[in-house]
Amino acid sequence: MKNIFDYIEYYKNIPMKEYNFNETDSLIFALLSYVKLKDIVPNSKKDYIYLDDAINLFIEKFKCFNPKKENWLFPNCYKLMETLKDSKRYKNLKIYNHIEIIDKETQFSAITIRLDKLTYISYRGTDSSIVGWREDLEMFYKDYIPSQKLALKYLEDTINFFDRNIYIGGHSKGGNLSMYAYMFSNNNYKKRVKKVYNYDGPGLKKEMIENNKELYQDLTNKLITIVPNYSIVGMTLENTNYFIVNSPNKGLWAHDGFSWEVFGGLLFQGHLSKKSTKLKENLKIYLDKMTNEEKEELVINTFDIFKKLKIEYTEQLQDLKINEVIKLIKDIKNIPNKTKSKWIIIIKLLLIG
Repeated sequence: MKNIFDYIEYYKNIPMKEYNFNETDSLIFALLSYVKLKDIVPNSKKDYIYLDDAINLFIEKFKCFNPKKENWLFPNCYKLMETLKDSKRYKNLKIYNHIEIIDKETQFSAITIRLDKLTYISYRGTDSSIVGWREDLEMFYKDYIPSQKLALKYLEDTINFFDRNIYIGGHSKGGNLSMYAYMFSNNNYKKRVKKVYNYDGPGLKKEMIENNKELYQDLTNKLITIVPNYSIVGMTLENTNYFIVNSPNKGLWAHDGFSWEVFGGLLFQGHLSKKSTKLKENLKIYLDKMTNEEKEELVINTFDIFKKLKIEYTEQLQDLKINEVIKLIKDIKNIPNKTKSKWIIIIKLLLIG
């Protein structure tokens, strides 16, 4: 089957006015936020760079990159920029306002894309750093995480009067940020938003939905959630009414949006695997029974374990021995055995299904 690289090659000389903006274009724009564009795209809502100019600067900057020193996303990001080069379809694409914040609590990045009369706010998802994934898991027990507030501020600071056909989207955590930013934004912006895309990102916290029912209902009217057949991230928190796309990858690697199969402007429909269905059901059973305090303890201690195992990137989880993790959990003192048992169950669910 074909993926987004094949789509770009096939439609590269067909302008938007002849083949309208669609799900595949949206996925491309969502994944574009993963590209390392710092010092290439202006950090300003008024200044921009044309896509082709950005591509030339990017390729020049990274032409001698060492794959071993980059995260697993980088090779496909590089390929994306090479494939988009000299495309008539995206010729007039302008990129604005690149923001990137990485510190001990937050991993946030976003870009604004304008093409003809279309505006797309693209939020970056989590990269392969354990720091970024920790913030994702904090969604389970915090009222909000810093990236969500930053996403809302970015949207309201960036949109101007002339943006009339607005799309908001992101992959992984970026999908969650897209939902949060729209849900809590000013009604003046909401009226101009056509669609909100969540590509295999976590859902929203149950309490957030229950406390903001009208806002959430409004969101669902414009929300498109898409998960791969072996979804893990998209099965967390409250995600409903999702479409399933096929990926040839298995397990956590199906999360890679570059691998998703497309058919023209549509993502190729798949079926949720038994493992993903089981994961969703079991996570709900165990997490719903836990207090926010227990969830917080779980996250803190899990990442302490990763630190002891010198796990810094998600790629290393593939080689993680589950028995090592369980032993470390059992060795933690001053924690009730009941809580330890819940941790072990959830760690098993996430790592082996």
